[in-house]
Amino acid sequence: MKKIINDQNGVTLVETVVATAIIAILLVTVLGALLYGQKMVVFSDVKNNGAAQAQDLIDEIMTMISKGTLPTNENTGAYNVGTVANFIDPKLITPEKLALIDTSKIDTSKQFVIKPNTVEKVIDENRLTSDPLRIKKYTIYNVWVRVYYNNSESYVELKAYTKKDGVGV
Repeated sequence: MKKIINDQNGVTLVETVVATAIIAILLVTVLGALLYGQKMVVFSDVKNNGAAQAQDLIDEIMTMISKGTLPTNENTGAYNVGTVANFIDPKLITPEKLALIDTSKIDTSKQFVIKPNTVEKVIDENRLTSDPLRIKKYTIYNVWVRVYYNNSESYVELKAYTKKDGVGV
């Protein structure tokens, strides 16, 4: 018993500092991974929100077209840019263009393009080629929607097809 009490073996200050440093390095690594994971969750949530807004806008536009109404800036609340080449980062919209847009009603971070195409479909193969009732014409609309998110640093773009009076042929 006397031997145990007089034993001077223990942990030195150097060993304690080294062990503390190793534990600190491990904790910083784990904490960094957790923070990165949280950042990715937030980023994914923002991206999913942008995708949902784009899907809602394209659904709204397709419903309007199916009912025979052509979407405009005013009835969608989004910015009709005219052509796909005109999609523009909302941060880059000039004050002159901004003066033409009522930004209280129109969200420039949501943009869309509608391009009509006339398609002919043969509905009766047995009729003569010159018979006008042999062919039916449809107007098919290509719809592009772009929604900017993350302070206009990123965007989601969707493309859809629809026709007046519904999709069925």
